[in-house]
Amino acid sequence: MEAFPLPRVAMDAADPTAAHLPHRPPTGRPTPERERLLTRALLDLASPEDREPAAHAASLVEYIRLLGGEPAPDAVAVLAGRPPVTAGSGPRAELLRELEEQLGEGPVRDTLAGAPAEEVPLEDAAAARWPRFAARARELGVLLVTTVPLADVAYGGSPDAAEGAQPGPPLGALVLYHDVATPQPAGGSAPVPALAGAAALHLRHRRTRDHARQLEQALRSRIVIEQAKGVLAERFGCPTDGAFAELRRYARAHQRNLHDLARSVVDGTAPPPFRKPAGGSS
Repeated sequence: MEAFPLPRVAMDAADPTAAHLPHRPPTGRPTPERERLLTRALLDLASPEDREPAAHAASLVEYIRLLGGEPAPDAVAVLAGRPPVTAGSGPRAELLRELEEQLGEGPVRDTLAGAPAEEVPLEDAAAARWPRFAARARELGVLLVTTVPLADVAYGGSPDAAEGAQPGPPLGALVLYHDVATPQPAGGSAPVPALAGAAALHLRHRRTRDHARQLEQALRSRIVIEQAKGVLAERFGCPTDGAFAELRRYARAHQRNLHDLARSVVDGTAPPPFRKPAGGSS
């Protein structure tokens, strides 16, 4: 089977939200430096500002590397979409993601399919669930996998969600690969779920914004189409429904965009079947 073409994601030095991340803060008890970094990470990941999905995934992975535990785990973040956007913390994480696609099994695939957050030792449980993936991961030194769905916070992931609401499909998946069977939380805290939640909040905001833009575009298109129907109905003395039927028929027959055709009727540049007659008054 051909290898999965994994995108190579790098931190963009021109992106002020992703570049110049600090070095990994000291381990042990929580420190002001670590708390400041965690605060910065949460604000950065949850920011509603526009950001390329690849940069967002890369930022999440980098913050996990800095704050995710001891020793620092490898990590891969996959944002759902067509195609999905993937960022890995290094060659091993990227290789494990490629292996999942080649083998058709593994933690990222299960998490994107709706599996809950969990820690899976590769010595036992995973051997039954992902036998081929677990074997290859162990060869690469991975003893434990942590999975965290990037939950759609509008469905069940929010305290304000309606009681009994069913979670929607995850917006992405975060998977950590540990070299130890029992990783220690970094700095006395476990920020991974919080980081994943902040990243999901940004994704939900982006999806809501994109949906609003689509609705606005559809409304504008509908207004133009209604204007064109009125123009043609008056020009040719036909019902508006008949005018719309002719517009749609012509658009399909000539592979024209219906909105663009309607716009041409309104601005007077329509093709001959809909053009104002020479010397006409409308």
